[in-house]
Amino acid sequence: MVHLMRISVRLDEDVYTAALALAQGERISVAEAINRLVRRGAEGRSSVAHDARQKRTASRFPTSAGKRLITSQDVKQIEATEDAFEPK
Repeated sequence: MVHLMRISVRLDEDVYTAALALAQGERISVAEAINRLVRRGAEGRSSVAHDARQKRTASRFPTSAGKRLITSQDVKQIEATEDAFEPK
């Protein structure tokens, strides 16, 4: 049985940006992206290193095999989109 918990948290901007980029890249909700990121952190680096779906780039950060890398231009576009929806 799956138990869902609804909570409100304040995320640092860099954490939110990472979760949003993952969500958009994987076409999942931000909530699911945060769940995945927390699980990765909880599992530790050893399980990520052994995951066959993961590869490491020159930057040494794991990426999903066959998925497009998120560039700084992608992040700028996401930020511009978010700015358009913020109340003034």
